[in-house]
Amino acid sequence: MEQKRFVGIDLGKRTYEIKFIHSNGKVTGTNGLTSPKGRKELYKKLNQTDRVAIEVCSLAMVMVKEIRKEVGCEVVLLNPSQIALIYRSVKKNDKEDALKLARLVQKFSNEELPSVELPSEHEENLRQILTEMRQLKHDRTKEINRMHAIFLESGITEITKKDLDNNNNRKECVKMLNGLFLLQAERNIKKLELIEKQIEEVEGLLDKEIEGDRNIEKLEEIPGVGKQLASAFVAFLGDGSRFPNVGAIGAATGLVPRLDMSSTICRLGHITKCGNRNLRSLLILAAWSHVRSKGSGALREKYLYMTQVQSKGKKIAIVAVARKLAELMYTLLKTGTSYENRPSTSISQLAVEALSKAS
Repeated sequence: MEQKRFVGIDLGKRTYEIKFIHSNGKVTGTNGLTSPKGRKELYKKLNQTDRVAIEVCSLAMVMVKEIRKEVGCEVVLLNPSQIALIYRSVKKNDKEDALKLARLVQKFSNEELPSVELPSEHEENLRQILTEMRQLKHDRTKEINRMHAIFLESGITEITKKDLDNNNNRKECVKMLNGLFLLQAERNIKKLELIEKQIEEVEGLLDKEIEGDRNIEKLEEIPGVGKQLASAFVAFLGDGSRFPNVGAIGAATGLVPRLDMSSTICRLGHITKCGNRNLRSLLILAAWSHVRSKGSGALREKYLYMTQVQSKGKKIAIVAVARKLAELMYTLLKTGTSYENRPSTSISQLAVEALSKAS
């Protein structure tokens, strides 16, 4: 009968370091390449009774699936941002990191570890599509900025970036250029046409992937929440079942302030910015759209209260609204309910009601 071992794997770009803690306490280790051939050699060293720990990264996602399929042992994905604070050490190298991972799964259960769930195939597809879309839109913005710079260098200052947002407008604007400036602008137009075509193709893939997804359809009922934010929420946070309560959503999206508490001193800093950056930026954009819409209800009143009564800055208030919006999205998925516009009672309304009852 195979004895249970605790295994820690530290992954690099091209190599890995692995440590085994045997049942008698003996520690052994080896290393190898992370290529497909090297990974197959690694899996031959694992037993079905092993308990393996790996820090989350793109390669780790692939390896977890392969280990579960080829070996069948237990694999725990760990959040590296939470492990780094515990295991900050002067002596740090790949061997030490692999050994620390092995000791973690030896001493703690899954509930006690900062583990991460492996995304489903649907969630992984959404992540890949949204990541590509974000990159393509970033490339498009970069090319528009570059084209606008061409006009400035040629002395034409009346053209704005908004004028270059449409392909037909671009072709009209470049007629004002001549010489090398014209040739550069025409090359930029070709690049933009290709990028915009690719964006349309990726948006088509997104529409096909989210077709029939009831969770995304439910989130799109919220004013200001479009298919891109709804898809990103489901892709990176799932249906809400992996979080214990609504308070964990703010931490997962990185929209909660840093806390510095010592004795009687309690300071709140900037937001933590943990979690996916794309999801966080989409939440903030949706929050701006939400507070400007007619059906925004209580969240819009929260924004107005923070900016007009508490004299908070608009950016600070919108981050707070974005966190509440994420919590609302989580609640809808967790409870299975539909969105309803429920405006909160304002202070003036409460005062009127109190005076009427008193009289």
